[in-house]
Amino acid sequence: MTAARIFMKRAGPIALLCLAAAATASVAAGHVAGTPTASRCGGQLWRLKTLSDSQRRSVDLAAKATTIAAVGRRSYPRPVPRRRRTAFQRRTWEVVAQITQYRSEGSGGVRLVLFDGGSYLNAVIPPPSCLSHATRARADIATAWNLFAVKCTHPARDWQSLGAIVYVRGVGFWSQRRQFRGAARNGAELYPVTGLRFVAGC
Repeated sequence: MTAARIFMKRAGPIALLCLAAAATASVAAGHVAGTPTASRCGGQLWRLKTLSDSQRRSVDLAAKATTIAAVGRRSYPRPVPRRRRTAFQRRTWEVVAQITQYRSEGSGGVRLVLFDGGSYLNAVIPPPSCLSHATRARADIATAWNLFAVKCTHPARDWQSLGAIVYVRGVGFWSQRRQFRGAARNGAELYPVTGLRFVAGC
């Protein structure tokens, strides 16, 4: 059964983390809180993850529809790119999926586990506090974070269930291939998420 036909009641809300509350305030104020750094915003590849790298202008922000299964069939690049050297990294993609689980990351970002048609994919929304003035689609990313973390549900560090059906837009990103919850086998992710459109469940 495809995600568009799945509906599950979302889990009850959990209290916002202090970090999430701070990021929320920065959205409401319409500015970036503090100076983003690698140590708190995703490590060495944080500029790729926040669309603020030197090649950010090469990314097509017009979303191209695809499926989680199609993303998962892409060839895994070797070595893992530290620059935007693949077509997957230079485009914004859109999938329709069920958010099966989610959690807050150490940076205050939100990691989503997406499911559709037997395939899984991770997508990550960076927190507004990690977006610099160089970030492309900064307002869109901050809006997506605010929509999910404030208006939809309240992420905590532990995995939580949701079940919402949503259209997710995000830029292609290659992570290390590893066996963690809901990860695509080829290491593909949507990171950063640049848009969310809920169909049901939120």
